[in-house]
Amino acid sequence: MLRLEGLLNSAQIAEVRSIVEKAHFIDGAVSGKASLKKNLQVERKGPEFDAAIRVIVGALMAREDFKNYALPKQITMEFNRYDPGMYYKAHMDSALMGGVRGQPMRTDLSFTVYLTDPATYRGGAFVLQTPYGQERVREPAGKATIYPCTMLHWGAPREVASRWAAIGWIQSMLRDESQRQIMREIDSLKALAVKSFPDSEMQERFDRLHSNLLRYWAEV
Repeated sequence: MLRLEGLLNSAQIAEVRSIVEKAHFIDGAVSGKASLKKNLQVERKGPEFDAAIRVIVGALMAREDFKNYALPKQITMEFNRYDPGMYYKAHMDSALMGGVRGQPMRTDLSFTVYLTDPATYRGGAFVLQTPYGQERVREPAGKATIYPCTMLHWGAPREVASRWAAIGWIQSMLRDESQRQIMREIDSLKALAVKSFPDSEMQERFDRLHSNLLRYWAEV
């Protein structure tokens, strides 16, 4: 997983919340099985929806750690709300979703951008079934979690107050998780080498290796 501290600043959180709070919410079952989920999501209509998306996607694409981790080709998003008693049972995200202009996109990575501070609600932890066991996530507003779509995950029932979030899915230029791990390792080693030997040719050599592997593996 990748955790992005401070993805949104306080002004951006306020801007997105002000847009989303005025939007029209519909039953979240329109995008999933009613037997699994009970929540609300913003209807995908109107300039307000697009304006909120631009804030989130712009913040993501401004982060080098996100781009190095995800190597994004397409991103699609929703905004959801869990009121008291609402939940989403254990599930894995769909392999294909409607992406840009409604064309199908493969989902490689999922993300959640938290828009509510956990101190304001009770219950409602976001839970991920990782290879190392369950991880319960309650993050501050403005932070994001990115994780493989193959992970089972669920939202525990809210007890008091509501939780707001932006959720999304990414089609990576590299569909193979092992390839993305190799690219991240190259980026990490390059950073260490450049820090230790700032005047050497290592950065250029790492960049060539990264570019050649991307040229060989990428689906664009």
